[in-house]
Amino acid sequence: MEALLAKRFTFHHLYRKSVKLSYDREIEDRYGRLLAYVWTEAGLFNEFILKEGFARVFLKFPYGMKEKFIESQKEAQEQGRGFWHKEPYPIITTQQVRNHIGKLSRVRFLCARIRKSGSLLFLLAKSGDFTALIPKKYLYLFGDIQSMKGRTIQVFGFLEEYKGQPQIMLFFPSQLQFAEN
Repeated sequence: MEALLAKRFTFHHLYRKSVKLSYDREIEDRYGRLLAYVWTEAGLFNEFILKEGFARVFLKFPYGMKEKFIESQKEAQEQGRGFWHKEPYPIITTQQVRNHIGKLSRVRFLCARIRKSGSLLFLLAKSGDFTALIPKKYLYLFGDIQSMKGRTIQVFGFLEEYKGQPQIMLFFPSQLQFAEN
């Protein structure tokens, strides 16, 4: 699950942003993956994602910024950020979601409607101010989705905003629970 949450974190921070890449000793690993430092206007994204707790330092091979990255991860661990946060995450309401954009969150809401569109299934809050989405390729993991309609549920994940709408993308059934009304 961490990899998919890290992907959402990265999308949230880098989508439609200009980045510059710089390289260390090697440009690719033995699997053909690009090994790069990602620079944004705000600075080194690799360090930022570690400090926010959405990545882990790769320790197997030497590279120029390894010690700096180890310190960034240590800071995230000490501060309990991202993946290093101790469970459980506090439950927030749909009225509070805008104050938690860009963070791992647990949101409770009444699922008023379920809608399929394109490659996504939308669980729409009655209040209209929050959506949980499930990519269709993961739907088979969730069982009877229709049983969620009219029920209070809580979802866990990376809280992001898309076209002004707060949302959490769900990939695993462990991210969704029925809640008491």
